[in-house]
Order: sequence, then structure tokens, then C-alpha cells
Amino acid sequence: MGRHFLLLVMATVIIHCLGVSGRRHEGGLLHGSVTHREALPSHHGKHPRRGGLVARSRTSAGLARITPAQQNNTQVIAQVGGSVTIKCYTHYLGDEMVTWLKRDEDHLLTAGSQVYSSDMRISVAHIKHQELWELSLRDVRLSDAGLYECQLTTHPPTSLFFTLKVVEARAMIKGYPKLHFHKGHTMRLHCTAEQATEPPLYIFWFHNGSMVNYYPNKPVRITKHRYSSSLTISNVTWAHAGVYRCEPHLATPARITVYITGQPAAMHIEGENGFEDMGVPLSLSSLVVPLPLLYPTLVVLLGKW
Repeated sequence: MGRHFLLLVMATVIIHCLGVSGRRHEGGLLHGSVTHREALPSHHGKHPRRGGLVARSRTSAGLARITPAQQNNTQVIAQVGGSVTIKCYTHYLGDEMVTWLKRDEDHLLTAGSQVYSSDMRISVAHIKHQELWELSLRDVRLSDAGLYECQLTTHPPTSLFFTLKVVEARAMIKGYPKLHFHKGHTMRLHCTAEQATEPPLYIFWFHNGSMVNYYPNKPVRITKHRYSSSLTISNVTWAHAGVYRCEPHLATPARITVYITGQPAAMHIEGENGFEDMGVPLSLSSLVVPLPLLYPTLVVLLGKW
């Protein structure tokens, strides 16, 4: 009887120790103490159940925690006429109030949520749940380029600097400055808004000064992409020759001259004579003067002879 009782006591102690060890191990996982083995994927390409949860939570936290070194001296690019927002995260110093300045001009822009600049294009926003302060500027001008400072009201004050670069978007038509198309073939023009920091709201096409985007009775097909546009005309005629202009929103327009040729040979004589602009190939027949036009001249010459 005593032997059985002793075995029962020993079994109880072993079970108790195993239970405490399991709870400690589980508690460590719930508090994020993931070992290197647990962070690695298993042979099936999946994380262990608990290790995977902790790894994902750490990744989400990392996306929200941008360090001062990662955002200091950041270059922000905007285009003329567009909008721009400069982001300043303050989580690493607490949710402190921020003062925005145009440092190269020593100009106070905002303090907290109050705008002190007389420029109506400037606004400030505080996104509390992200501990983020945003300085926004609409209708950007070339003069807006420069150094901006996000100054936190700590002791001593802490500052982050952002360089705003302003570019001028411009249109570019492939094949500039001129293209030749054979009569009856398909004409396709492609225009891209280069250096644009945001997709243009529209890209208009003009032919000899008239907009062709919304011409219902003309065989013109226009395809709009994010930063570009294509103009396609099937079975081109003499009327489709001329100057085409591509005009994206907030970008400098581009022009190209289109020539329609009557014969394929006319496409190979460019620069040899002045007839290629009209699509007419040079030939001896074009130089022959009809005999009736020479008759009066011959009569005068014979009379003097």
C-alpha cells in the first residue's frame, strides 16, 4: 500500500511540474518573446500558429514606427499646379505639438492646428491615432521649393527637415517633331505626361487647333491611361494631315506635325526636294509643260525670227 501511495505522489509532482513549464512557455509567446526557430517558416511554408501571430503583429507595428533617421532629410517631389503633403511622425517623442516652418525663408507656417501663414494654400492636419502631423500645400508653385522644418515642442526642441522639389510636368509625343503616314493606313499617336507626380485629370488632343476628343462624327479613337493617352485613326485621308497637339492637365503641351503621303515611295525622299511636305513624289512627268501653254510663246519667237 505504501509503495502505491509513493508512486501516486511522484506522478502528481511530475504532472504539476510539466503544467508549470507549459504555462511559462505559453506566457512567453503571448508577450512576444519569439525565438529564432519560431520566427522561421515551417517545412510547409507556414509559421507556427503562435509564432506567426507574433511575427505579424511585429510587422504591423514596424510599419507604423518610422524612426527619425528614416524621415529626416527626406526629399518630397511635387509638380507645378498640383498638391503635396509632407508627413512628420512624432510617436518616438510622444504626441507633441508641432510647428512647421519654411526654414530657408525663416517663415513660420503653422503652430499646432493653427495656420499662421497668410497663404491660403497651406493647411495642417493632426492624425492622432497615427501620431502624425501633415503639412499640405495645394496649387504648388516653383517658389514653394525649399527646406521645410517640422519642429517638436520638446525640451530641447527636436526638428526634422524635408526638402521640397518642384518640377514642371510636360507632354511628350513619340516621334516628335514630325511623322509620315501612308494614305489609307492607320495613324497612331502616343503622348506621355513626363515628370508628372500625379495622374493628369485629362489629356486633350487637338488637330489644327480643334479639339478631337469628343468629335462623334470623325473616325478618331482616344485611349486614356494613367499618365498617357493614345490617338488612333483608321484609314487616314489627306484631311488628317496637319498639326496635332497633346495637352495633359497641369503639363506643358506638345505638338507634332503629321504628313499624309500618297505613295509609299514618297516616304523615302524626305529632304531631297520640297514636294515631300505635300506627299507628292518627284518625277519627270511633273516637270513636263503642256504644249498649249507654249504655243503663244512659239508664235512670238517665230515672228521675230
